[in-house]
Amino acid sequence: MRRSIDISKIAGIEYHGSSRVTQDSIDAIVHIINSGEKIESAWLLSWFDGRIGEHSFLLNIFPTRQVLIKPGFTSGYSGEGPTGLSTALQILQLLSIEIEEYEIDQALKQRTEAGCLLSSDLEKLEKSRPIRPTRYYDYILSRPNSQQKTEVRGIQRCFPAAINFGLLDERLVELAISLFENPDSAISTAFRRLEDIVRDRIGIYDKSGSHLFKKAFEGDKSLLHWNDLDGGEQAGKAGLFVAVFLAYRNPRAHREILSDPREAVREFMLINQLYLLEATAEARIADLASNE
Repeated sequence: MRRSIDISKIAGIEYHGSSRVTQDSIDAIVHIINSGEKIESAWLLSWFDGRIGEHSFLLNIFPTRQVLIKPGFTSGYSGEGPTGLSTALQILQLLSIEIEEYEIDQALKQRTEAGCLLSSDLEKLEKSRPIRPTRYYDYILSRPNSQQKTEVRGIQRCFPAAINFGLLDERLVELAISLFENPDSAISTAFRRLEDIVRDRIGIYDKSGSHLFKKAFEGDKSLLHWNDLDGGEQAGKAGLFVAVFLAYRNPRAHREILSDPREAVREFMLINQLYLLEATAEARIADLASNE
């Protein structure tokens, strides 16, 4: 006869990642970070069979959410599992997330694999003392002759190139959707559209690129401005338009630029900032009237 499950005893937490599939567990941590969640602390749950360890993470997320990353990590030998554990720890360290390690028994380890922790498991962990002296540093694999800057870049590459649609000017959403399919087309179109937007606003159609933006934004008699009290702020914002077009748009106007996804996102977000600035610029009414 099947044993019934008492639902009231099950912990109300989320489960991400896959048991024994290291990359899935790393991706789960990355996705939570990229979603904007604030991870306050990470508990490394470790179970050992002799010298071989199996590990999972319990992430404590502000304000009261908990997520278990299933045990796709191992230690005590060379291979994907220990390398993945090292990577996961370095990702958490990169974001200055507090890490504590707790040793668990086999029964609790099996419940982490099955994704059915009990409320009593969480209570027991909260009352437990973390392992001292801290030893999770021992799981981080050192790379001979590797500089810290290189190691940080390696960890950053665990995060996929992605557009945060919540930060985009609404006029760029359509182009952002196609960015990874054809980055040169999306970015070049974004530049051309911005020129057309500014031309229509100031009513001047015989200028382009840096000449157009100097006419629109530069100096006390610019046709558009941001009502900045400090003239240096106006000059700095105007200079952004000129600099970005000279550095990025002009090369694209003469040849196709092949960008990797990360470079494409960085350039696209630069253009996005120009769109956001243009949207907040106001017309100098007197100058526009005399221009007409």
